[in-house]
Amino acid sequence: MKKLLILSTGIVSLAAAGLMIAPSFVQAQAGNANVNGAGNSAGKGYGYQQSLTNKAKILGMTEDQLKTQLQSKTLLEIAKDKGISEDQWHEKMEAAAQARWKANGLTQAEIDARTKTMEERQANCDGTGNGGGMHRGNR
Repeated sequence: MKKLLILSTGIVSLAAAGLMIAPSFVQAQAGNANVNGAGNSAGKGYGYQQSLTNKAKILGMTEDQLKTQLQSKTLLEIAKDKGISEDQWHEKMEAAAQARWKANGLTQAEIDARTKTMEERQANCDGTGNGGGMHRGNR
């Protein structure tokens, strides 16, 4: 009787573990392991999607329209086509980021520090989106 109870407990434990692992495995196979994009190829997870959504909103276009244009143009080229200068683009991106940070509960000191980093990155940005704005890359 003890062997049957131990065997049954082991089987139930394995089944429970399988039920917890199966959804993660299915999501990983589908290319969307978690909302942070850890299982998504090419780094296009949740953060990428949010960034794309924010930029499309600022440019007054849909995400699909922005994705299509990004296949042949830089963000600055798209902005200029929309009548937005480089300085205006940076101002709009900075204002949107600051509003998002404030909504997420960051202190003003934290927002100021992030804004400073953002401005430094923008100063070194070539507009291609390569390297997070930290170096000049080729298209």
